[in-house]
Amino acid sequence: MFDRRYCSCLCIAAAIAVLSAGGPTHSAETLKLQHQGVERTAVLYRPAGLAEAPRPLVIALHGLGGIGENFRSFAGFDDAAVREGFVAVYPDAVKHAWSYGRPINQPMPKVESETVDDVGFIRLLVDDLVGRKIADPKRIYVTGLSRGGLMTFTLACALADRIAAAASLISGMTEFQRDDCRPPRPVPMMVLAGTSDRMQAFGGAQGLRGRLLSVAETMDFWRSLHGCTRRSPRALPHRDASDQTQVTVVEWSDCRTGANPRLYRIEGGGHQIPSIKAGGNPMSEEKFGPRNHDIETAEEVWAFFKSFSLSSHRGSSPE
Repeated sequence: MFDRRYCSCLCIAAAIAVLSAGGPTHSAETLKLQHQGVERTAVLYRPAGLAEAPRPLVIALHGLGGIGENFRSFAGFDDAAVREGFVAVYPDAVKHAWSYGRPINQPMPKVESETVDDVGFIRLLVDDLVGRKIADPKRIYVTGLSRGGLMTFTLACALADRIAAAASLISGMTEFQRDDCRPPRPVPMMVLAGTSDRMQAFGGAQGLRGRLLSVAETMDFWRSLHGCTRRSPRALPHRDASDQTQVTVVEWSDCRTGANPRLYRIEGGGHQIPSIKAGGNPMSEEKFGPRNHDIETAEEVWAFFKSFSLSSHRGSSPE
């Protein structure tokens, strides 16, 4: 999250451990991979009963200070995976902080004297899962919240040849990410952000070394990248009168790529991802602001993702 305080080794050691007692639909594995001379970990969730064939993969990135298993516990992607037949992986960042590029505040985490290479780590993770025929190379997706959302933008730019679509949650881009983003193809992009976010301000913020762009500037970048000319907002149904937040979906169209960028603007929403479910959210509203209850974030993310796949590992096209 936005806070003022603050030669890879390609040899893979895949150690698999069962995290939950194998019920009919619930099992997970701990993956261990060597990168930059250190062990990196991720939790892989594969719904029981899936055919032994490569499946769509959702890479879900936790926020600052978190771990993959914690994000997994409340993000809702496991439930969507059971119903929709994809697999989800929840990687862990070094020192609980993703290394997303040029910093706007404190330096990125290091391994010894070397800056952590999280782009390389995610590439290695994808290669491992594709190589073991767990993941479909044409249907690799990435999402993340807060600092994980920043890392999502970086991956959409740096791994555009591997990522079919991306969804950044509760964060705009930094000015450096915008300036450094030169993808070989525009990745379909969804963004979700609260207009009353005090951590990653919807209107942007000045850091110690650079600026967090506003969500409007962020969307304008992706609209321009896709060559879109039309913008259409629509309000979603409001489920609970006691919920002071509401959801407006803004979609850009007439895009050169045919992949319409989409913004879920949570009117009055804080540094939270919406959920219809009660409870299970470790992010208190007192600290992080109001949480919307009109939509289930994981369901909206998957609904966006499933329309896209890579074509021959190079371009992306809506199905």
